[in-house]
Amino acid sequence: MDDTLPDPEHLERLLSAARTLPALTPHAARLERLRQDYARGRERRDVPLTVALVGATGAGKSTLLNALAGQALAREGEDRPTSTAATVFAPEGLELEDIAQVGARVVRYTPGPRGLWSGQVFIDTPDLNSVATAHREVARAALERADVALVVMHRSSVAESSQAEFLAEFARRRALVFLINFADELSADSRESLKSQARRLAAERYGMALESVPVFAISGRAAKQGQDPSGEFGALLFHLQSLATQTVAERVRRSNAQGALTELTSRVEGALTETEDTLTRAGTALGAGLGRAATGLREDFESRLLLAQGFLASEVRDQAAGRFWGPAAWGMRLSSVGAGGLGAAALVSRRSLPVGLAVAATTTVLDVVRERTRARAAETAVVEPFEDDLAVESAARASLTEARSLAHAGGLPPETLGLPDVDTLLAELKAARASAWRYTLTTAVAEAVAGWWRTARWLLLPLINLPLFALLGHVGYRVVRAYLEGPLLGVDYFLNAGALFALLAGTGALLASASLAGTTRAVRRMGLARFTALLDALGARLGESVQDSLRSGREAARALLRLR
Repeated sequence: MDDTLPDPEHLERLLSAARTLPALTPHAARLERLRQDYARGRERRDVPLTVALVGATGAGKSTLLNALAGQALAREGEDRPTSTAATVFAPEGLELEDIAQVGARVVRYTPGPRGLWSGQVFIDTPDLNSVATAHREVARAALERADVALVVMHRSSVAESSQAEFLAEFARRRALVFLINFADELSADSRESLKSQARRLAAERYGMALESVPVFAISGRAAKQGQDPSGEFGALLFHLQSLATQTVAERVRRSNAQGALTELTSRVEGALTETEDTLTRAGTALGAGLGRAATGLREDFESRLLLAQGFLASEVRDQAAGRFWGPAAWGMRLSSVGAGGLGAAALVSRRSLPVGLAVAATTTVLDVVRERTRARAAETAVVEPFEDDLAVESAARASLTEARSLAHAGGLPPETLGLPDVDTLLAELKAARASAWRYTLTTAVAEAVAGWWRTARWLLLPLINLPLFALLGHVGYRVVRAYLEGPLLGVDYFLNAGALFALLAGTGALLASASLAGTTRAVRRMGLARFTALLDALGARLGESVQDSLRSGREAARALLRLR
């Protein structure tokens, strides 16, 4: 056998994996027949040629069979298959392998000395043009297990469509020999005309080379009596006997196997191309849909971040206060309302200390309540509610519509192509939004504040803390001088100094907070950029999922194509 042809078991493994491609599902039965046909062509050795006689009603198959065997094997006319069974004529003692599996009637014969071409396995098949379609199925099953098809025709059946369609299935993987029977009833011109017609049909319908199509005009009835009115029966015998030699028989079977492999890979190639095209179009449609949806989702997320502006500003101030030092850092942990309240308390306390303390306590409590309310409102505005989120849901549906429609149009479940359903994508989009919000509150705030601090530590920090240091220095100087020179300073002096200190600290905190306005905007930009990156990553991941779908089947199909 030709070592260039793949091992049947290897072919079976690859085909089994490739059949997971949905596009091959309608051809599963046909592919299995081709695989079995290939295995038979590769594995059968040293056995006589199996010849199937096929043809229309009245073509004279049984008469020709008897002429070839040199003895009366088939009952002519009476034994012409009118049932759904084929008849196998095999030499005595020959193992029939799987031929008997077709449900055929088996007749054993002893090759005799008068046999012109005896010793072969003959299968007499039902008529191809019978009104009973089961006849063609029996003939098909028989020809699947044959090596050579003798196509027996009469003048009216050469171009018969049912016969032409039947043979098209086997043209690539069987040695076809065309016989025009009843040549004794035809003139020489008629015989040549019919032979030319058969050659053209074989070339046009089956892709055979016109000049190499074996066509013989013979008379089975005359051949039984040792006559050859057309002078072509001897040429037919020579052609058949050359096919029956071991070397040529092996070459015929190898050619049949190659034909089966070619047809099998051709079908697989078509399915692979269809699958790749569907995946490409679905991936492109999914990418375009996600791209359109991303624009609306980014705008929605940006508006949500704007609603959380106050809370983000307080988070920025808290982080900045952690880097700041000095009294102003305490005030930075308060909002503008809290810091302003402390400043107002310092001013009021000059006239009434109890009132000033009351103002300070009230504004501090209000500031804490306000910040907690902002935190909850921000969380709700950006992340919640998950339910009835029409913006996200409509975006998810819109991004999937075209891709899933393409899958359905190709008769494929969208999930087979790696396309998520709406609920799954909705969950992914919401998770991306929640992740972007967490990033904004943590990494974005930290990085933005770090950028602000690189400048503030050299400019803002000295500007705010120097007046406080000067006040503390002045108070210290007055205390020391009063202690040394007298008289001691009164309580009013320290109250005024404390109020002035609180006023300067509050002013510094307000100034520092005002300098963070740009930092808060930077946090929003970073959060939006993060959300955009997450959407892009989601789109890329879903696109890869589509392209990776059916991978094992596609890889097996490509491996099959490399076997050709």
